[in-house]
Amino acid sequence: MNEPINEETISQEKMSFLDHLTELRRRLIWSVLAVAILFGPAYYFSNEIFDFLMKPLIENLPEGSSLIFTRPAEGFTTYLKVSFFAALFLAVPFILYQGWRFVAPALYKEEKQVVVPFILFGTLFFAAGAAFCYYVASPPAFRFLLNEYSSEYVKAFPTIREGLSFLMALIFGFGLVFEFPLIIFILARIGVVTSKWLREKRKYAIIISAMIAAILTPTTDAISMMLMFVPIIVFYELGILVAWLFGKKKKQEDTDEDDAEEEMFK
Repeated sequence: MNEPINEETISQEKMSFLDHLTELRRRLIWSVLAVAILFGPAYYFSNEIFDFLMKPLIENLPEGSSLIFTRPAEGFTTYLKVSFFAALFLAVPFILYQGWRFVAPALYKEEKQVVVPFILFGTLFFAAGAAFCYYVASPPAFRFLLNEYSSEYVKAFPTIREGLSFLMALIFGFGLVFEFPLIIFILARIGVVTSKWLREKRKYAIIISAMIAAILTPTTDAISMMLMFVPIIVFYELGILVAWLFGKKKKQEDTDEDDAEEEMFK
């Protein structure tokens, strides 16, 4: 018996490459608008946000050192950057929703119903990554970088622009790394990756993870890189488990359907 024709599926199959690019642009525009709307309230509280963000750096400054700025407009532009950083962080749930809307056409009807858990856990994972960076990774990184090479004649006086840029890169880097299990969940559900494939590519994943850690880490010191590298490997292994739990059933169903079709034509 033939299955009923799904008009939504037909329309999705007819989407061209340019249609996908148009849809991607639409989602990016909505995400940018969300950040722009949140920028105003974030700028209003930029002083408090800046003081909070700089705390791990200030607490690990060598004795006699302090934060400085060397250009007339550096203070103003730094607080603009703080506001943008806060607005982008607050917009994460909406950005995840836009990302979901972009990939949703490739999912089955029942898979589209997990949009709320996707946004919830995506936001929680990103926040967990940011918190891990702020409370665990950044203090020892600042302690090593600012104190290891300081002496009686050499003092660290980091600028507020460089200190903020360093911390922003770390926080968003860790936030993205903590999203890895969620990305694997989506890819496993749509059949792009499987747990077996991830296990087979583990040795390549280690090399790529080291490269990613080196890119996402603002400095070249081993401590900062290892603090980024270890979570990537941990979440890769967790991604294998996620793919096994959520991708295996779908793969088995597809295999059963293929076997049934082969039996029909024998």
